[in-house]
Amino acid sequence: MSANPVSAVATAENRVEELSPVERLTGLSVDRFTAQYRDCRRPVILSDAASAWPAYRKFTPDWFRAHFSEKVVRLQSRNWTLGEILDVLEHSTEDNPGPYPCKFEIARDFPELLGEVSPRMAHSLPDRQTHRLVPSRLFSGVNNLEIFFGGPGGRFPYLHYDLMHEHAWITQLHGDKEFTVYAPDQERFLYPNPDEPWQSLIENHHDPDFARYPLARQARSQKVVVHAGETLFLPCGWWHTARSLNLTISVAFDQLGPDNWKDFRRDVKDTRARRGKPMLGAALNIYLTLLTPVLAIAERFGANRPTRWDKH
Repeated sequence: MSANPVSAVATAENRVEELSPVERLTGLSVDRFTAQYRDCRRPVILSDAASAWPAYRKFTPDWFRAHFSEKVVRLQSRNWTLGEILDVLEHSTEDNPGPYPCKFEIARDFPELLGEVSPRMAHSLPDRQTHRLVPSRLFSGVNNLEIFFGGPGGRFPYLHYDLMHEHAWITQLHGDKEFTVYAPDQERFLYPNPDEPWQSLIENHHDPDFARYPLARQARSQKVVVHAGETLFLPCGWWHTARSLNLTISVAFDQLGPDNWKDFRRDVKDTRARRGKPMLGAALNIYLTLLTPVLAIAERFGANRPTRWDKH
């Protein structure tokens, strides 16, 4: 099976491409997921991956109003109550959208919800972020396990892939969200930021200025709508952006496994080099390389498979 679902079609210009549609599956076994999607780096929508969560079919605007309406959160440099945010988002339109993304780190801002989004879905394990020998400071820029609230017209502000080449897991718990995704081989058309290579320089990427970003016209993408109860798996390096089609509630987290470990090590090294600390990056890469067989052995005996989320 091809490692990339984007395949070239022979044409005079050799530029036309076919995009395999993102499949929507129910009852997918972990073994089949690993072999046909994770290891091949193919996106997939799992319709029942989060069905064991108490939050499944429970997280609605009315539920949050009943339990957290007076909860104070920080958004766009000011304090809001969650009830105020939901009121604004309910009146959001394409022409006059509410603030987006309204995202909050669950462990920090909503620790009461940790049990609602447990257990960890088996498809998203192992996760090497949890191992005590992997320095937690390496994930200082990663806001893992976030909850998103959005209203109609809300659009993610930039095109990106998830930091440190981690796999992205997005579970839609209320409403419908449209994702625009690009395979890693489309990166050459997406103007990566030299200082933040995981983020595109294209402004207004939902309607780009092709005169300013001519290569973007050649980029091949596909749009995928994720409905309430479904989970989108986006492998590391897959560029994406999103917009809310109605009032939406989503939970997203990242995964670092054995298959994207090499990409992660490279990012750790390159990030330190860009910050003027190449020797530190090289040393960290050596340490993480030596750690590789230790983690592999631990995983063989069932380690790095947390069932719940850390509160810290």
